[in-house]
Amino acid sequence: MISPACDQCGHPHPDLLERRRDRIRYSCQLCGAVVTAPPPSLAPVGDDPLAAFMPPRMVRWVRQAVPDPVDEPGRAELARWYKEFDALADRARGSATAAAEFRRVSEVPVEDLPAKPPTFQKVCAALHAACYDRDLAAARTGDPERTGHVWRWFATAGRDEAWINGKPAGATPEQVRELLDGARSTAAFFPVLFGVAKGPTIAGVAEQFGDERVRAALAAFAETGARPLREEILRRLETG
Repeated sequence: MISPACDQCGHPHPDLLERRRDRIRYSCQLCGAVVTAPPPSLAPVGDDPLAAFMPPRMVRWVRQAVPDPVDEPGRAELARWYKEFDALADRARGSATAAAEFRRVSEVPVEDLPAKPPTFQKVCAALHAACYDRDLAAARTGDPERTGHVWRWFATAGRDEAWINGKPAGATPEQVRELLDGARSTAAFFPVLFGVAKGPTIAGVAEQFGDERVRAALAAFAETGARPLREEILRRLETG
């Protein structure tokens, strides 16, 4: 039901005229009343495992539209759900039927949402490039809410999809010397500093941490085998 029953005559399906976060306005074709009232309550989602990975409106939609959704979705499932929900929101801007479907699940009017939200893939790419710095990635996507949900997925159900948890790769003394001499070889950079075969761009990582910290991390690995930048990124996935 997209609006409460008419206060004046009890008709169960008055016509919605306006919906805001704190109120709705509807008219009743049966008795002619025009009423402003609090918005109807929606199903709570606080204890739903999916609430970690998406906003409440999307949780409600998934539970209604997706047969037997898993509580810890993989990349393909989550990407598909985001894409299909965004398509529903887009249709809701021009179709009364889609708008009614959207209102049944959303606590936020569709006009208050971004018309072109960043795709799931774009948010993933921003988080990868930002080495899972949630605030930096949110600034790049322009969507803190979505970025926060996708970050939580990388920190939990999608942990194996984070490049820092990718295929392990050892490093040779020659690779360390190569980097200390100023070379920027991908084949050496990520195995030496992060213990993985590959990651985002070298330029992006160097820009984020700074040349001085990168050289200090190289020296630490050469002396003790420590990887301080790797440990920092892993902490980001634990604490945000």
